Amino acid sequence: MTKYIAHINPLNAEKIGCQSHGTAEFTENGDQLHIKVEMFDTPKNIEHWEHFHGFPDGKVAQAATMAQDVNHDGFVDLPETEPVSGTTMVPLDADPAKMNIPNNTYPVADSNGYYEYEVDVPLTELQENFKKAFGSTDLQLDKRVVYVHGVPESLELPDTVKGCVMDYDTHTTLPIAAGKIEKED
Repeated sequence: MTKYIAHINPLNAEKIGCQSHGTAEFTENGDQLHIKVEMFDTPKNIEHWEHFHGFPDGKVAQAATMAQDVNHDGFVDLPETEPVSGTTMVPLDADPAKMNIPNNTYPVADSNGYYEYEVDVPLTELQENFKKAFGSTDLQLDKRVVYVHGVPESLELPDTVKGCVMDYDTHTTLPIAAGKIEKED
């Protein structure tokens, strides 16, 4: 059994008005990957996309900070995370193994901004789809970063905030928290 953990810290907190934080745990056990995410102080009563991001070439990803706000609009948007964090890889949704990023099966925060997400993923299926997308079956979790996304539609975002994915706008994709995944000893 191999365990990994990410301590997820706030991102864009000053602009969104909450300090979203929590943990993500990944446990590989045989042909199963158990994923558990617990988040606090997220924007309330909305769905939160969450994924791990990384570089297909195996470069170590880092969590974005406000230093990545290259257009100086006060927000670190999804495209601004890519130079340090890579691309969106695996969704932490109802069925991560399918690797279907844009969908409506992500966790929803309660009226206190809390949610817990827990799922068992068939590792072989995930690795097969990961290989189709990124050329390798090795998830390299300790080289990845977890992101949590999503702000209310009522939050006014400047036109400089980018990151629309299909029919989902920047309110869905704006990062609210991130954490580097590390292997536990």
